Amino acid sequence: MAKVAIIIPTMNRPDFMLRQLEFYELMNSPHPVYILDSSNPENAEKLKNGVEKYKNLNVVYKWFPPGNDYEYQLLPLVKEKYCIQIGDDDLIFPSTISECADFLESYPDYATCAGKQVNVRFRKHDRIKPYGIIEHQTRPLGRSIEDENMLVRAKNFWLDQTFLGLSVRRIETERAIRNITKNFFMMGDMTEFLIMSVLITSGKSKSLDKLGQVMQLSDLRSFDHGLVEDFLLYSHIVEEWKICLDGFSEILTEKGLSKKESQDAIKGIFIVFLYQQYTTERFWLAIGNKKSSFAWPDQLKQDLSNTFSKQGTKGLFKKIRHRASHLPFLRSIYYKFNPPDYVDKPESKYFDDFKVVKDFLEGRANK
Repeated sequence: MAKVAIIIPTMNRPDFMLRQLEFYELMNSPHPVYILDSSNPENAEKLKNGVEKYKNLNVVYKWFPPGNDYEYQLLPLVKEKYCIQIGDDDLIFPSTISECADFLESYPDYATCAGKQVNVRFRKHDRIKPYGIIEHQTRPLGRSIEDENMLVRAKNFWLDQTFLGLSVRRIETERAIRNITKNFFMMGDMTEFLIMSVLITSGKSKSLDKLGQVMQLSDLRSFDHGLVEDFLLYSHIVEEWKICLDGFSEILTEKGLSKKESQDAIKGIFIVFLYQQYTTERFWLAIGNKKSSFAWPDQLKQDLSNTFSKQGTKGLFKKIRHRASHLPFLRSIYYKFNPPDYVDKPESKYFDDFKVVKDFLEGRANK
């Protein structure tokens, strides 16, 4: 079973980072952890001292100044064939990333592999804490993108994003990416565009039907998207775009495209990226307005029409599900043919794994 390098950038959140290490030790994780810390001296010292107590984990700690993406300086220390980069508020299942690495070993036409992701939010007074009582959780999220054409995959991804960043990939792909993003702000939009676009054009993306990671959505996030206008008016945007275009183009030419073809492809992918960002912002800006000032795309109109036309059918199934849930015999029959994907339902295939995380987070909370 292949080991996966778990790479975690963090800044001034030592308690969240130590929570991860505690979870991996609890899960008997065989995977080495590489910490890229940009904390202030006080939090850096707290994290370094905390790391020392996890004797059963292989942890590599490095401090870098905040700002640019310094992962490229960490990568020479990585000896594993596969890696995954995650946030300091994510918890991943060691067994799932092992399975992802094995999958990539068997299927070289796939560039990324991940399990399903569930996002959780704590009750209000636990929102900025590493441990707390879970108030809400999503259904398992994630999908495979398996188009043969890499440009079709890129369009497919950007028009309906999945959690590609939290996926296992080959270390040589990661090195190619970080050799370009070292010129960018670590949490910048250009960095995100480049990482995701290189990953999806490098090969197909597989989503395993098992729980892979749990992400805590807190009120202490280290990164939030600004508006596209801010991104495009950023003082270094021309310089960053040239670096992105040249570096990404080199990667695509290695796949058989000419320089012109690769640059045209990148520009097309970037247009789809901007379209997706603008579409998201349209709904942000329309919140609270009786009428949006933006035109609705025809496809979205059709999707909404289809959704509402099915409400009667959905209502019938909802009634059946409600009645069945109150009768044990009917409940067992219903869930046999309609297994739930709600992770908090005992009948769900994801329940046992999610319960491990839930018990871990809530068991250490101040009740």
